[in-house]
Amino acid sequence: MMVESFIEVVSEVKERSKTAELISLFLDFDGTLVPIDADPALPRLDPGTADTLEQVSSKDFLVTTIISGRAIEDLYARIRLKGLIYAGNHGLEIFGRNLRFVEPGAWRRRKELEELCDDLRAQVQAIPGTMVEFKGLTGSIHFRQASPSDYPAIEEAVRTAVAPHGDLFRVSPGRKVFEIVPRTDWHKGAAVHWINSHLDAGEILSVYLGDDTSDEDAFKVLPDAVTIKVGPAPVTCARYTLPDPAAVHEFLLWLAIQEPQRTHTH
Repeated sequence: MMVESFIEVVSEVKERSKTAELISLFLDFDGTLVPIDADPALPRLDPGTADTLEQVSSKDFLVTTIISGRAIEDLYARIRLKGLIYAGNHGLEIFGRNLRFVEPGAWRRRKELEELCDDLRAQVQAIPGTMVEFKGLTGSIHFRQASPSDYPAIEEAVRTAVAPHGDLFRVSPGRKVFEIVPRTDWHKGAAVHWINSHLDAGEILSVYLGDDTSDEDAFKVLPDAVTIKVGPAPVTCARYTLPDPAAVHEFLLWLAIQEPQRTHTH
C-alpha cells in the first residue's frame, strides 16, 4: 500500500539521518520525477516539482543526483538546476558539483555505436511508432507508440543488429524501450558508489528512487540504502515502493522541510 510504504520510508530516513553526516539522494527522471510519455522528447519537470527539487537541492545535509538513461545534455536541458549532480546514459557520464566522469570503454565505442544505431534505424523505419536514438554512449529503440503486434519484430531487429557486435554491446530491455549498452563493468550502481566516494563525507545515507530495469542494478548493490521502486513492482530488489511520480513529489516535499537532527561537520 502506498501510505504504508510512504510512512515507512520517511520513518527510516528520519531515524537514520540522525547519525548520517549526509543524505545522498538519487532520482531517476522518466517515470520517477515525471510521468512516462509516449514521446520521449516531451517530458519536462512541472513547475511544482521543479520548485520542490530546488528546495531539496539547497539543503546543506543533502546532495541530489539525477540519474537517467538520457544523455547528460538532454537531462540537464530538462531540469537546469545548479547544485545538482547529473548522471546520464545510465551513469556512464557524470557531472556537477565539481565532479566529472566519462566511462572510458563506452567513450571509445561511440563511433561503432553510432554506426549500429544508423543501421538499426534503417531496419525499423518501416515499423510505425519506432524511434532509434543515438545518445553518444548508449542507444535507445523506443516503441511506446508502436502497435503491440509489432513488438516481436522490433525485438528481433534489435537483437539481430546487435548480435555481430556482442563482444562490445548488449541489449537491455526497459519500459517500451530497448537500450543498447556498452559491455563494461559500469552501471547505475557503480555510478552511485563512485559519486558517494567523491562527496568527502563520513557516514552517508543513500536514498535511491527509480522505476526502470536499469535501476535494479543500483538496488542490488545498495543493501544499506533506502531503495524505492516507483510504479508497479512485481519483482524488485528495492526495499520499498511508491506508486507514481506524484508520490515521489510528496516524498520530496517532506524532505524539503526537514532539518538536520544534529549538527554535522562537513
